[in-house]
Amino acid sequence: MIQQWWSITRTTLSLLALGAVTVAPAAWADQHAEAEAAAVRKFTVVNVLYEGDKMFVPSVLVAEQGDTVRIKVVNKIPGEPPNHGFAIPAFDVEEVVNSGETKTVEFVADKAGLFDVKCQLHPAHLSAQLIVHAGGK
Repeated sequence: MIQQWWSITRTTLSLLALGAVTVAPAAWADQHAEAEAAAVRKFTVVNVLYEGDKMFVPSVLVAEQGDTVRIKVVNKIPGEPPNHGFAIPAFDVEEVVNSGETKTVEFVADKAGLFDVKCQLHPAHLSAQLIVHAGGK
C-alpha cells in the first residue's frame, strides 16, 4: 500500500514538474511582453553653462513612436535669470525649472519625426532635438 502511494506521489510530482517546465517559459514570455509594452523611455536632461553658452545636455534624445517618454530636467545654470524653460511644442510639453531645481515631464511620442526642444522663456539660450523613429509600437 505504501509503495503504491509512493509511486502515485512520484508520478504526480513528476507531472507537476513537467507542467511547470512547459508553462514557465510561456508565462515568462507573457510577462516580458507586458513589461516591454509598459516600458518607459527615460532621460535626464541638464541645463548647463559651458564657456558662456547655455545648453541642454544631452542635446539629442531618441525614442520610438508609441514610447512613453519621461524626462527629468535639471537646471544647473547659476545666476540670472534664475529659471529656464523646457518645452517640446509638438507634444504640448512645457515646464519652468528654477535654478538648482529638478522637474519631470512625461508624454507619449505618438508621432514620428524630428522635433525641437527649447527653452520657451529664452529661445536663444537652450535648444535640443527629439528624434522619434516611426513604427516603434
